Parts: sequence; structure tokens; C-alpha cells
Amino acid sequence: MYYVRKATRKGARHVLTGVALVALTLAAATAGHAQEKLLYTLSNNVEHDQNAVIAYHRMMDGSLEPHSRGPFLTRGTGIDNDTNGKLGPNDNDTPLAVSSDGRWLFAVNGHSNTIAVFNVESDGSLNHVDGSPFASMGVGPVSVAVSGDVLLVANRNEDPHQLEELRGGAVANYASFRIRADGSLRYVSKVELTDGQKNTQVLVSSLSDGLLFGNDFQVDVDFDGDGKVSRLFGSEPAVRGGVRTFWLDEQGGLNPADWQTLPETATPAPEVPTIPLGLWDHPTRRLLYVGLVTRNQLGVYRYDEGGMLSFVTAVPNSGQDICWIKTNSEGTRLFAVNNLPRDDEGDAASTVTVFDISGSRAEQPVEMGRIELPNPGGTFVNNRAAHQPNSAAFQFDLDEDAGFLYVVMQRINQTASNASDQGNIIHTVKLSDSGQLEVVASRHMKMDGVPPRSRPQGVLVLDLKD
Repeated sequence: MYYVRKATRKGARHVLTGVALVALTLAAATAGHAQEKLLYTLSNNVEHDQNAVIAYHRMMDGSLEPHSRGPFLTRGTGIDNDTNGKLGPNDNDTPLAVSSDGRWLFAVNGHSNTIAVFNVESDGSLNHVDGSPFASMGVGPVSVAVSGDVLLVANRNEDPHQLEELRGGAVANYASFRIRADGSLRYVSKVELTDGQKNTQVLVSSLSDGLLFGNDFQVDVDFDGDGKVSRLFGSEPAVRGGVRTFWLDEQGGLNPADWQTLPETATPAPEVPTIPLGLWDHPTRRLLYVGLVTRNQLGVYRYDEGGMLSFVTAVPNSGQDICWIKTNSEGTRLFAVNNLPRDDEGDAASTVTVFDISGSRAEQPVEMGRIELPNPGGTFVNNRAAHQPNSAAFQFDLDEDAGFLYVVMQRINQTASNASDQGNIIHTVKLSDSGQLEVVASRHMKMDGVPPRSRPQGVLVLDLKD
């Protein structure tokens, strides 16, 4: 078996080459070469040991059909963010990752503080490797990434149901593990965030497997004071964040290279600082794109061979709360998922925006299209004492060959007043070269065993070939 990772990262698309590829091509022509086109997401089930990876077959029209052998239990528990739309534990990226040879799939258990490791079978089904799940070496793992035979983990430590650790018993960290030949994990190192920062994402550079980017983001404020809507997770209010870089040494150890807070990009400067949520780098140029969530802007950084960052610019984004971003593999388009509706655009739900980053626009992205995603309806008063849709968009992935973007929506309103069991959805968005977007399918995850109290997260597109 080999696989094609339909992602947007240079070096993440793996195919057989040379004689082996020719042989497979001939076999396909003569015998109808089989291909499994899959999509994985994480249920983030909050019931004890009921978290699961849910697998779907991707149909030619963009619709999803559940895998007959799934869901695949992770032997752990997801994070129960039972709040009034509070920012925090679910504001993360890449909770699922696949190894560079396509043999192993990694998934976080946010409340159990573990990483599940699965064998990926030829039909796309998953089986635990021996010893899975493995300790994440921190509290609240939210993001995983792979560099060769090293697994990177961001342990966020912002689980509202592990309050002792959150309020001083532990700190967030970035951790590294060796992936053994059987898929099991061996802990190597960690970098602790002793300054109180909360990390959301770890990303491997497209141009150098040894260079890593980290995203720190925390919004923990009691917005309505003595009211009943909002509350603190930690012991004191904090709104802060920054961008980090690391180098991996030959043993797989993490070595900090740079850390920067974000420059102010608005005049006059609002009271809330500029903070990042969502990183992705250009596939062929030393550029890092950053979602400036508190400014509704897309930030651009250059980075040098040593991993040192330099800010270039921030460009407008018509969505509200830009949080998750990815480029295509050619480096001509960048897609952004915006978590909330934007009042001055007349939105009623989350949006997706697309930017032109071709040629000189790589350093000066230009928005060229947007779409508002379908919403099951209804609003509630969130922790900021404002009306918010019951469901909001989060992570996504691309199938460039078929021209689809898949985005997961979470049932944000976890209050007792929400009687609806709808809101956990995967939308399929059809892409076009001109930047036009169209929703062509929607999969309601209730029918696939995702309870309404759980908030599914992560999208991973994967193709397998015999």
C-alpha cells in the first residue's frame, strides 16, 4: 500500500516513483487499480474513553459516506468545553496527523492527556499499535505534526475539567517523540511555556523538516463580571499570544529559535492586543501566514534559515475571527475559515474566504472570494454577552485534485437551554480557480454517533492505493 496525502504542504504528498510507479500505473490500466479516498475527523467525545476517529469515504460529488468499520475508538476522552461559547480548548488546529510514510495516524485525547496511534489499513480502517494511547507528556494535547520519524505535540493545558492543573498545577508545553518502527512513541523532549502562554498549534516547515512553528493564544476573561454567562478558566484574566519557532536536533529534541508577540496592526489600537490563531507557511517561499484573530486580518511574516521571524504586513479579511488557514500546494491560493459572522457584512454564520497569493501577492495577499456556511439556525448569548450562532466553523482540509474544501462545524452552544441536538456538521465546499466557493454537501454528524455535547474537531484528507 502507498498513499497520497491530499494536503497542501510541500513534501506531504507521497507517491511511488521510478519503476514501481510505472508498474502500478500499468496495473491500474489493466486491472482497475483500487483507490480509497478517505476523510478523518475526531469526535472529541466527552464521555469516558468514548473519543473516536470517524472515517468517511469521499464521493465524487463531494458527499461523505461513513466507513463501514468505524468509528475507531481512541481509548481516551475529549475535552468537555461546556461553556457559553468560551474561547479556549477548542481553538486549536491539526488534532489529527499522518506519518510521512502513511502507515500511522495520530489523534489527541484532550482530556485524557494521551495520543492515540493507529495502523492505517489498506481500506482506510484503523487499528491501535501496541501500547496506544501514549502519554502526551503534558495536559490537554490539542495539536500534532510529523517531521520524519518525530512526532510533535502541543499540550495546551486549558481543560476546564482539569482546573487544578490549569490554575498552576501544570504549564503548557511543546513535546517531541520518536516514532519507532512499530508506530509506538518514545518521549524525547519538551519546552515548557512558563510565561503562562497557551499553545494551539505546532506546524512543520514546508521547506525544512527540522524547522517548526508554534502558535500561542489565550483569551481568558470574565466579560460580564458578576453575571451568569462568563467565567475565568485560570486564576486571573489574560489576553495574549505570540508565534514561536524551534529547531529539531538529531535526537529529535526541541530547541527554541525565536518567539515574538505580534505588532499592532490597527490605528487607533484597540484595548485587546493583536494575537494569532492559525498558522500555515508558503510551500515554496520562506513566508509564514498568521491569522490575526483579534484584527480580522491575515498577517505575513518572512523567516530566515535560522528560523528568525520578521513581520511583513497585515491585509484585510472580510470574515470575523479568522482562525484556520491553509495554502494550496502550488502556493497560489490561501483559504481561511472565519469562526463568527461579521455584522458589517450582514453575515448570519461562519464564513470561508480565499486569497490570491500568486507571484508578488505572496507577500501582499488579496482576498478574491468568500462564502457564508449553512447554519442549523438559532443563536444564544455567549460568554461575551453577545448573540452568537449555535454552531460555528473550525478546522478544515483540502482535496485539491477534486477541488473540494471540507470544514467541520461545532455545536458551540453547550448550555442547558440549547434543546437542539444539531450543529456538528462537515460541509463540503466546491472550489474554483476564480475564487468562487459553493457548498455542495453537508454531513450532520449526529447520524455518525457524535453526541451533541461533544464538539468534533480536525479534518484530515487521505488517499490510499493498493
